[in-house]
Amino acid sequence: MTLLSDFVDGTSMALSEDTDAKNLNSYMVRNPGQLWAGMQQRRLARKLTRKRRGPGTLYFAPTETAQACVSAYLQIDTGSDEEKTQHLAMQASGVEIAPHVGEATERKVLFSRQQRSLSKQAQAKGFG
Repeated sequence: MTLLSDFVDGTSMALSEDTDAKNLNSYMVRNPGQLWAGMQQRRLARKLTRKRRGPGTLYFAPTETAQACVSAYLQIDTGSDEEKTQHLAMQASGVEIAPHVGEATERKVLFSRQQRSLSKQAQAKGFG
């Protein structure tokens, strides 16, 4: 199971854990909020914002091959041609993909399909 989140400071974070759940639904029934809590703890320890731009994404990989596809996908540049290829490979390997809502405000973002803006610091351009 992998949780990927984009934050208002312009950073992203993915956190994975092994599970013996048979599918995404089984995992969510047994472990609601476990990955999200772990991610928040790590970001708090690093003094990073815990405010996401919108819902995160859960990737449930039922096999090692599927997990390898998820790992490869997470290394790809967003918007690249390779991203689409890796996304199709994930789907073909049986990866289940679902949005992850950690806060009530993220539910609003999910339904409106508009992510929160980046913080001013994250929008800042280089000097010169």
